[in-house]
Amino acid sequence: MIVLGIFWLLFLAAAVTDIRWTLMLFFASLAFGSLAIVPPNLTGGTTFLPVTACSALLCLKSFIACRRPHLLIDGLLDYNKLGLLTAFIAYAVVVTYTAPFLFGGAPIMGLNTGLRTGLGFGSGNITQPLYLLASFAVTISIYQLLLQTRTRMMVYRAIFFGGVVAIIAGIADMATAGTGLLSSLRTATYVIMDSDAVGGMRRVVGFNTEASAYGALVLSFASMIYFMRMGDALGGIYARLQMPLALLLVAFTVLSTSSAAFVGLGVFGVLAVGSNVLALRNPADEKRALTHLLVIGGGLLLAIAVMIIKTDIWNAIFEQFNSLVLKKTSSDSYSERSTWNRVSLEGLTATGGYGVGVGSTRASSWPVAVLSSTGIIGGLLMIAFLIRSMTNNLSGASNEIRRVVTGARYAILVCIVPGALAGTLVDFGGFNATLFAIVAALPGLIPVATRRIRRTMHRPAAHRPAAAGPVAQRVPAARSR
Repeated sequence: MIVLGIFWLLFLAAAVTDIRWTLMLFFASLAFGSLAIVPPNLTGGTTFLPVTACSALLCLKSFIACRRPHLLIDGLLDYNKLGLLTAFIAYAVVVTYTAPFLFGGAPIMGLNTGLRTGLGFGSGNITQPLYLLASFAVTISIYQLLLQTRTRMMVYRAIFFGGVVAIIAGIADMATAGTGLLSSLRTATYVIMDSDAVGGMRRVVGFNTEASAYGALVLSFASMIYFMRMGDALGGIYARLQMPLALLLVAFTVLSTSSAAFVGLGVFGVLAVGSNVLALRNPADEKRALTHLLVIGGGLLLAIAVMIIKTDIWNAIFEQFNSLVLKKTSSDSYSERSTWNRVSLEGLTATGGYGVGVGSTRASSWPVAVLSSTGIIGGLLMIAFLIRSMTNNLSGASNEIRRVVTGARYAILVCIVPGALAGTLVDFGGFNATLFAIVAALPGLIPVATRRIRRTMHRPAAHRPAAAGPVAQRVPAARSR
């Protein structure tokens, strides 16, 4: 009860103070994936996580802080911004509340039972669309905040704070392993797997229910902080801490020993090398990119040298890789999850590509969940939104916007990996919601900035006296003779 009291006190404090505290509480709440903020015995067993309450508060406070409804409406309807995502959400809701009645009995995988059953309207068709709408509300909220310089910097700082809290969660979990001291933070009705081990090493779960959830958490924060380079825009201590913080988050991703997070780390590494090679072409980023490439190369050489000298380390690494990757496809878990995907896609076929509705079926991959739940049209809308977000023109952008948007695009590719390998529902979550807002909002600021620069450049000529023109023209002509 003490933990719940502290949370609600912080929540009330954030509600009556500046929005920066709401942002910090929201990103910090992402680390608390097993804390029920309302006792489950009062909710009939339903778990409400901190991020649920913080998302609602963020939505309310962002509308109060921005007060620019015309910019929000423009963003929601413009296909270059959030228009395609808005269309996806609207279509998903329509499918959810029509498919169970149009295609009753179509094969689905039970959301709570994990068993093959027939399509019919159930409680999942109420709760899961609400979670999806909550993530969309976060996207809208952060989108509005990014349009103003003052609140945009608040978003950047809050992301840093969330990364720090995620690291503290990992340290606390390691320090209290086997003691039960964190039991007050693990009160959700979900199955808590905090004692799993792989290859003789205990998996770090932080304040989450399992290692894969914590691995996705720290990997997402690492990719956002490393690629988006928000510390460069904030300056000061943020600029000095962004790389050490990103490296610590990567280290805790490894300690989670999540196979999905490991695949995400592979993508992270490839993108890190590729992005730094591309950055060498930009004089403003050349020195930093070269330094990062040298550090990456030196780290790889050091790791190889250590493994050659200490063969037992190599054996331990191979054992981990064998357990998490090579034997993964022969595990009961892999077989079960493959069945989820297969049955969900059977439901898609049975509805003629219309979809079975959000919350009707359980998949084992976020793309499969989107396609089976929202149908071919819903899948195409999501793909179109992602493609448009990745290809918006950044010419004329400031260094801040160019770096943050390009980094957000890389981060999306990393954050999608855990969901693509283990995501069970259509909800795209808080991290993707934030990244979607960034890639939609910041490119829209470029034309405004460019027009202001052009007006400033032409203002002296526009206010020049009328007689100055002919005189100015005659003087060069006399000199040329």
